[in-house]
Amino acid sequence: MPIKRRPTTDPATEAAIEAFGEAAERPAAATAVTTAAPAAATARPSTPRTAPKARAAAKPRKAPVPPPAAEWPEDLAKTLLIRYPDMELPMLLAEVEQLVDRSQHATALRALRRGLEVLKDESGS
Repeated sequence: MPIKRRPTTDPATEAAIEAFGEAAERPAAATAVTTAAPAAATARPSTPRTAPKARAAAKPRKAPVPPPAAEWPEDLAKTLLIRYPDMELPMLLAEVEQLVDRSQHATALRALRRGLEVLKDESGS
């Protein structure tokens, strides 16, 4: 059976998908402020979501602001596929996901960011 080519998408649809993905990766407070520009470019404006009270009281992180998708460097990957060496990591991720009541993706990104910050601090950079 031959492999069918995927149809090309138009640039406006691709930009809307990228804007949606970027909004999902940002904290809720930053999303309400920064989605005004991408929402104007899409056909359907989205309403900003408010953060739950438990997260609103939390201290904001000092995270670097990622560049928009249009300014993303060509040599920097947008995604990462991880193969677990054993069942310990996925089980721990599922446990933490239930404790913090977030999605697995959001929990994994949060854990990766914190772990990388700790490793960077330990190396003295």
